[in-house]
Amino acid sequence: MPVVNVRAADLRDLPGLMRIEDECFGVEKFSPDTIRSFIERTDTFVIVAIEAEETIGSAMCMVSVERGEGRVASVAVLPSFRMKSVGTKLLEECESEFIGRGLAISILEVDIANEAAMALYESMGYAVLGIIKDFYGAGRDAYSMEKTLRPKGEGIRVKIS
Repeated sequence: MPVVNVRAADLRDLPGLMRIEDECFGVEKFSPDTIRSFIERTDTFVIVAIEAEETIGSAMCMVSVERGEGRVASVAVLPSFRMKSVGTKLLEECESEFIGRGLAISILEVDIANEAAMALYESMGYAVLGIIKDFYGAGRDAYSMEKTLRPKGEGIRVKIS
């Protein structure tokens, strides 16, 4: 079984990223200029999942040090690679990058009809904050979700006597 590697994207990944955008989002895809901006700016980043030199997934994120939060703008996995933990790996890497930048919260929006994505986000500790009406256009609402980030090893400590 091939290994999936997750790493920061660079401009050489643009063709693979556009393929993911085309196959996963169609007319709602990000433009090449938008993706290029996510790669080049210092307050954004892109992560790709690679299997056998093929780009099979991506995540695009924004960073607000002032607010102490990271926003996951997009997580996408090619249809033939879904349900293989690729989305989980991408989201874990986004959260790790947020923590590395000193951020305490990860936020995202998800189409209320996207049950698979909702299941992923809930399984990773995201909670629904509310509904954003018409977020994806007329009649297409989104859940706003949030997760408090903790560096690895930090959490509740239990003293056993």
